[in-house]
Amino acid sequence: MNQVNQAPENLDDFLKTLAIALLAWQVVESNLFLIFNFLVGQSNPAALSAVYHSVVSINTRREMVNAAAAVVLKDKQCLKEWGKLSERIRKRAKERNKLAHFELVFSIDNKGEREALLKPSIFNVKAEKEWEKKYDIKQIREWHRLFIALVGDLSKFLGNLPSALRA
Repeated sequence: MNQVNQAPENLDDFLKTLAIALLAWQVVESNLFLIFNFLVGQSNPAALSAVYHSVVSINTRREMVNAAAAVVLKDKQCLKEWGKLSERIRKRAKERNKLAHFELVFSIDNKGEREALLKPSIFNVKAEKEWEKKYDIKQIREWHRLFIALVGDLSKFLGNLPSALRA
């Protein structure tokens, strides 16, 4: 077997870390829907869900929540807080996209050992400036940590929404 085709020792850990990070992102998206649901109203949950899920892009969904928040939230501080959370979602979505769309490659690290990495596809001409970038298990763990922190802040925001509507 060619050495290049042999899987690195960290492959299982790498794949587990990748899966855990993607699952954490799903909770970010669930919280975004719950905030949208709370802001827009629950008179027809099936219709609301159909509207929200008719678009796939997280940034389009985030803009939907932004528009609803601008109309519904009476507490200016809460609206400002939402703006900051929305911006964090936008930034974290870029990392999520790397997890979901970059390719798994095997490389040789500085110690001469194989390691699993994510990097942009060499076939993606739009990513030409990023072809040399590589994301290792340590970077993915950091993204996971950032996703979990965002989940906590979104959950806290959601919990504070009832009082923000009455201000």
